[in-house]
Amino acid sequence: MKSELIREEEMIDFENARLKYKPEVIKFLLIAEAPPKIGSNRFFYFEDVNEKDTLFIETMKVIYPDEDFSNTKNIRSRKKEFLEKFKYDGFYLIDASDKPIESKGYKKKQIKESLPSLIQKIKSLISSETKIILISKTVYEVCFDKIKSEGFKVINRSMIPFPIGFQGVYRKELSELTKQYL
Repeated sequence: MKSELIREEEMIDFENARLKYKPEVIKFLLIAEAPPKIGSNRFFYFEDVNEKDTLFIETMKVIYPDEDFSNTKNIRSRKKEFLEKFKYDGFYLIDASDKPIESKGYKKKQIKESLPSLIQKIKSLISSETKIILISKTVYEVCFDKIKSEGFKVINRSMIPFPIGFQGVYRKELSELTKQYL
């Protein structure tokens, strides 16, 4: 019972952190898999993360290529500033599943089960002009057809890998997509 309460509180923390940086008008909606494991003290929208924030760092490298990203510690110390710019420029990142992935073998099933909720969330967030980018093989494979069939503007026509282990490919693919529309 107590551990369920802690999990629920952390899920609320994820959503509160995300909402703090929600743009008034979302130009680009990025959809990743799920929030990190409970107790990890890391999340794309947490301002004070000291490690394992590859998605944040690699995304900022693409969106703000004129910034100096040679010192990861410096980037992390400026995370709030980058999140503010991200928000101001109309970017918003959500997760296909609101709950952390229970196990890798269950990932596709969990995301598939989250699709109705995800579709409702997308409808509540975007305008007809919002471009959607699906991040990770799993999100693309599970969500692409359904999201497209709902009439949303998914702009990637192929999978963009999650950046862990694929940083260069992630940056290249995301850069090519965003350059077309910025």
